[in-house]
Amino acid sequence: MKTENWTTEIMESTTGMMKMIPNKLLFDKIQNKINLETKVSNKWIFVAAATFALLISINIKLLKSNLVKTNTQSETVISTISNTNQLY
Repeated sequence: MKTENWTTEIMESTTGMMKMIPNKLLFDKIQNKINLETKVSNKWIFVAAATFALLISINIKLLKSNLVKTNTQSETVISTISNTNQLY
């Protein structure tokens, strides 16, 4: 019951309030500040995206070449250790 009264009071607390009309000059001033903010051009966004794509492709290529080297190095080590198929 207490919570119902509390919610009713909260919901009815806005009755009788008048809607405020914002100052037109203040609104225009805010809009002008937003429009004057420096924005990043599409050219720089494209350059950044191309750079990220290039870096990712270089990393993938290096990882693949490193895996190939690791496999061939381990095969070389194994072949030098054992020349025969006898384990004992």
